[in-house]
Amino acid sequence: MRSLSRDQRYTFLASFLGWSLDAFDFFLVTFVTLRIAKEFNVGLPAILFAVTLTLAMRPVGALIFGILADRFGRRTPLMMIE
Repeated sequence: MRSLSRDQRYTFLASFLGWSLDAFDFFLVTFVTLRIAKEFNVGLPAILFAVTLTLAMRPVGALIFGILADRFGRRTPLMMIE
């Protein structure tokens, strides 16, 4: 960490915090799957399948949007997502 410049440390910290919040969000969903199933009147297997499908498709989305980002830059694919 000492070999990084100030801007590099801030970038690393921001990336780490973003990853941490993403991981927190995922684990929060896994802890409340029963409540989600009850709230939406759906069986627990359907909720768990949706969570599994979401995780399985993350690499596919990363590949597609990574290719788009390499071709068009980062801003355009990010605007497509939102």
